[in-house]
Amino acid sequence: MFRILFILLFAGACLLPAAEPDLIPNSGFEKSQKGVPVGWSTVDGLTVSYGKDGNPGHCVIFDTAVLQKDKKAYKEDPTSYQGPGKGGQYSTVGAHEGVWVFSQPIDLRKDDECFVITADVKADVIAAPMVLIRGFALVTTEQAGKNNSIFQIPHAGGPAYSEQFGPESNRRDSQAGDYLQVWRHTLVCRITKVNEWQHFEMGFPLPKEKRFRPQRIWLKPYAYWPLGNYQFDNVTLRRSTREEVAEINRRRPSILKRKK
Repeated sequence: MFRILFILLFAGACLLPAAEPDLIPNSGFEKSQKGVPVGWSTVDGLTVSYGKDGNPGHCVIFDTAVLQKDKKAYKEDPTSYQGPGKGGQYSTVGAHEGVWVFSQPIDLRKDDECFVITADVKADVIAAPMVLIRGFALVTTEQAGKNNSIFQIPHAGGPAYSEQFGPESNRRDSQAGDYLQVWRHTLVCRITKVNEWQHFEMGFPLPKEKRFRPQRIWLKPYAYWPLGNYQFDNVTLRRSTREEVAEINRRRPSILKRKK
């Protein structure tokens, strides 16, 4: 009897669909070169640093209390940076542009429908950091110049991508070969306990309407206010089904406290 039960269970397991692989290279931040996690945009060592207190292993750490003027001075010449200057809380990066890193862009398939995103986050303040999900479409020669945006190149040698915010000096008309942002979504990570790792996940479908349908997406861990230290680890993305997305989102905690 036990043998028959084992055979039935084994056969059932074989029929289960294989788990979809993680699409984000080095999502756990374990691989690095010269103190920079492989596959992610460069850490500056001031607002973004590479840490060893991950969940487990390594992680990225955001300091949103850095003054904007200190960030600028450090970027211009790290060797002459003299340490934190004087300034109020509203002169910090957390009060303005925030802090972030970019994952490698992921090219989508025409049959892609749904995804699941996860992140482990820890902070020394009660806050709601995010993982921004950004979708882009390639700008063709025919489409060049029809849009104006702030463009940035998150990975050296790669193409430029449009964003909603950034230095105004980066604002220009689109060019062939750029990637124009056509869709966005957000995983909000509501921290309820300070200095403890918390796990967050969310399912989402891609838009079906052609003008909002991205050709590639990236993930952008992001923090700003309140001022503090934020740590991100295990930022993953995988293909999923509508059924799983519905179940995952059903389990997500509500921001509203239900009355008994």
